[in-house]
Amino acid sequence: MTQTSIAARNGRINWDDLNWESEYDDMRAYGQSKLGCGLFGLELQRRSAASGWGITSTISHPGVAPTSLLAVRPEIGRADDTREIRLIRRMSAWGIAGTPESAALPALMAATTGEGGEFFGPQGFGKVGGAPGRQALWKPLRSEADAARLWAVSEELTRVRFASAAV
Repeated sequence: MTQTSIAARNGRINWDDLNWESEYDDMRAYGQSKLGCGLFGLELQRRSAASGWGITSTISHPGVAPTSLLAVRPEIGRADDTREIRLIRRMSAWGIAGTPESAALPALMAATTGEGGEFFGPQGFGKVGGAPGRQALWKPLRSEADAARLWAVSEELTRVRFASAAV
């Protein structure tokens, strides 16, 4: 099971500057990293199925929940909560967004009941909270060409190759 994020919903891969060395944008880089996780998990499933590896790969996202990601974090120089975390806490209290506990449920469902290539996340309003369930892949996750390209770049950068059938 691979964890992605709601940030992947509008993410894109910056193929010209994969490591964001030219013009770093924290939110776009985060969206790219989470989209990359999802694409990689889906490509793992395709390659496993084609090559008989016996691996089942699913993906999930937690929705939105008031975790420490945007909260006070002295270790990274953040002395105060962000405006976003204050809003997320309100949304969670109103039942729109999830809680840290409910945000874990899509991953648990993906890991225990998912079939290869399935995507899990919250089923509530805007898919940001609610009970976990299967959902359709977001448009950026549907690109098999991007997934295959990311796999190839990963093999090149890590210098690790996996014997597989053509996919």
